[in-house]
Amino acid sequence: MKWSDLLQWEGSSLSQQAQVYDKNVESLKSASESLDANLSSLTGQGNTVNAARRALLKLRVEIEEQAVKMEAIASILSEASEGGETVGTAARKLDGTAANHSIHIGADGSVQYVGPHNVSPADAVTIKKNMKIVSDQVSAIVQKARSVVQNAQSKLAALGGGASSYANGSTTGTRVPKKDLKLPPKGASEKEVAKWWSSLSDAEKEQMIKAHPQEIGNLNGIDGTSRNKANRIYLEDATKREEKKLERLKKRYGSHPSRRERQELELVEERVKALHNVKDTIDREEPWPDGDGIQRQLLSLDTSGKHVTAAVAQGNVDTADHVGVIVPGLYSNVATNLGKYDDDAKVMGANVRKHSNGESVAMISYLGYEAPQNIAEVADIGYAQKGADKLAGFLNGLDASREAGPAGDAHISVAGHSFGSTTAGIALTKVNPGVVDDLIQFGSPGAGVQDVSEFKLEKGHAWVSATDIEQDRVQGMGDDLRFGKDPAKMPGYNHLSGEVGPPHDWFVPFSRHMSYFDEGCEALDDMSKVIAGRGEPRSTS
Repeated sequence: MKWSDLLQWEGSSLSQQAQVYDKNVESLKSASESLDANLSSLTGQGNTVNAARRALLKLRVEIEEQAVKMEAIASILSEASEGGETVGTAARKLDGTAANHSIHIGADGSVQYVGPHNVSPADAVTIKKNMKIVSDQVSAIVQKARSVVQNAQSKLAALGGGASSYANGSTTGTRVPKKDLKLPPKGASEKEVAKWWSSLSDAEKEQMIKAHPQEIGNLNGIDGTSRNKANRIYLEDATKREEKKLERLKKRYGSHPSRRERQELELVEERVKALHNVKDTIDREEPWPDGDGIQRQLLSLDTSGKHVTAAVAQGNVDTADHVGVIVPGLYSNVATNLGKYDDDAKVMGANVRKHSNGESVAMISYLGYEAPQNIAEVADIGYAQKGADKLAGFLNGLDASREAGPAGDAHISVAGHSFGSTTAGIALTKVNPGVVDDLIQFGSPGAGVQDVSEFKLEKGHAWVSATDIEQDRVQGMGDDLRFGKDPAKMPGYNHLSGEVGPPHDWFVPFSRHMSYFDEGCEALDDMSKVIAGRGEPRSTS
């Protein structure tokens, strides 16, 4: 598959062919209806009438079989058209961007610098970096193109087994089946949900996603790929709904809203901002230079509470060997800093991969609970308790979907920072045994427990990182009764480095509280080793 060919890819020809097949389907359906009318007009008995009826019935079955098959082909062509358009657009965009940076992509996909060679050492480093980025993006686009072709070929080949099997969802077809499907009953466990979802055909899953995007996107036990697809549909719907609501309220309240009206406006404005931030974050998966080309999965999106909550993964949680779940704390919210935590996940993920010996990694920024937004709220342990219930369900669902899926179990680590460490600690008392493999708490006001034995965790898999207490007074500041004991002083923990990055704040008692994610610091490296399944304690207690 040549790069020069991909530059020519576009979806219009396949789309036109799909339309032709759709028209043929309509013609066949009309013919079938005419046969039904003829059958109804056949009255009486006798060999001649019965023979005619049998012949018409046979012909109708054949016509319906052909209609189903053509409908399936139209679906395949339509899907391939969309994939081809995506590939071609990405290839042409990358080709142009590379040229603007004096980088030529050859017909075979090779990358060559064609600019001036008398450059400074710093520019040479930048050129080398850009060439690596372009080369990686070429490989990603070529892989996407192969996937589009292979997907279409496998589906067309499946049609050889009979159109009826395709229509019933035994292949990966996208046509909506006629089967009436229902959501699992309320109260179904994550394992029950995973079992139910895995029992559905691909076509039935598509039906459920389209019919119930909000529910499927946030149903623990469903695989990440399906949740991502559903939540992206729901994101678009929710954004349009909240934008229209904001428009209506502005018109209704005018230029001089009351205090109560202003508060309502601010709340809706925050929700719109949050939803836009979710879209901006998942759009980072676009190829360079607009994005980083790293796959994003929108694993949860909840608009039912006061604040929008969400969980975004980098990588594929359905296939990754190691899955790290970052749980932030005070001030974390989708509207203002989802992108910041996505940046942190990217930095940590890159470090995890350095220690994973080539095994795949996925990192989740879990803003799936309402964290405290001010100092007054942080004293309310109820935020951690409610958040722990949500986190535990999310983790149970992640594990259940992996066990029900083809990739099997994953090494799952939870990394809780600040108030998020307390939330994570309480969650680890609620998860099913064996779900979480490692717990890391850092910059923690309290472990959420009085003893490590309360965690549903194998002995020796609780980890703590704590920097200089004089510059991170959050560490251990919670009272033992409500927040749990300080993990840095509690027996049963493996201690990681507390050497973090430079101060992030002028206020000395908390200046290094946000420095654990800094590239190059020992604390980040130690935590990354744990997520990669290769943790090395500096000491134990």
